[in-house]
Amino acid sequence: MNPEVVLTEDELPAEVVTAIKQGRKVVAINLLMETTGIGMANAKVLVDRASVRLNPKPPRQTFMKDYNPMNRRLISMALTLFAVFLVYTFYFND
Repeated sequence: MNPEVVLTEDELPAEVVTAIKQGRKVVAINLLMETTGIGMANAKVLVDRASVRLNPKPPRQTFMKDYNPMNRRLISMALTLFAVFLVYTFYFND
C-alpha cells in the first residue's frame, strides 16, 4: 500500500475509466487497486463517485405520469361485462 497516493475521481487511469463506462465496477476497483496500490475501500469510493459522473442513471418514470382515468373506467367496464357474460353462460345457458 502506497500512503503517498492521493487521487480524486477526476484523476483515474484510463483503463479504470473505460471499465467504469462499460459498467464493470468490480474490474475497475481491482484495476485501481493494482495500478495505484490504494486499498479496496478507497478504490470502491473513488469508482462509485466516478461512476455517478460517468454513467448517470436515467430519470425514473413515475406510474402516475401516464395515468389516464379513462383507462381505469374502460378496464372496470370490460371486467363487469366479462363477469355478466360468465354468470349468463353458467346459470342461464342450458
